[in-house]
Amino acid sequence: MNEKYQRIKIWDSYIRIYHWLMVAAVAGLWWTGEQGRMDLHQDIAIALAALLITRIGWGFFGSRNVRFRHFIQSPKRVVSHVGALFGRRYQQGNTHSPAGGYSVVALLLILVVQIATGLFATDGILFSGPLNSWVSSDTADLLTDWHKAQFNFILGLVVLHIVAIVIYRLLGHRLLAAMVTGYRYTSAQVPALKPGWQGLVIALAVWFILVMLL
Repeated sequence: MNEKYQRIKIWDSYIRIYHWLMVAAVAGLWWTGEQGRMDLHQDIAIALAALLITRIGWGFFGSRNVRFRHFIQSPKRVVSHVGALFGRRYQQGNTHSPAGGYSVVALLLILVVQIATGLFATDGILFSGPLNSWVSSDTADLLTDWHKAQFNFILGLVVLHIVAIVIYRLLGHRLLAAMVTGYRYTSAQVPALKPGWQGLVIALAVWFILVMLL
């Protein structure tokens, strides 16, 4: 390992646990939707909603390197990053890459919209979302169709995310290891991390409130 690199912690425990629970939740939502297990589908969706709400809050008040203002950069920086990546000049930092930052935001937004539409969705027979009665049947049908169709876009983003991880790995950059251990070898400064347990406590509190409300 080059002497200028040091092993530093870049991801707090909340971000890591959130990441893998999100993966499990999306897989669980797909399976329960396919199997018609709608009660379980709703339970998983509420849990995911709590994680997403907390992640959005963590993006403003959490560890410095996972705040949106820290890793969302201009499109010009993204183009420069891609050029440096394939030119073998890219050096991993202590947060998401410029391209990875947009991937994070895209996944957050589409999952939030997916859960929001699911609140009003219905199968027209046995199951309806907890807020289905708030809208007309025509609106509910529209949101249901949107909810079903949009999941294909989510799967597309997931596939792109996996492809990107593979490309980075082929170019010599390990991304998954850091999301498991929290550590990365880099020449960047150690980021100011907040205790991950705080995020987990907030997520549990949000989940409890959602369960009571919905």
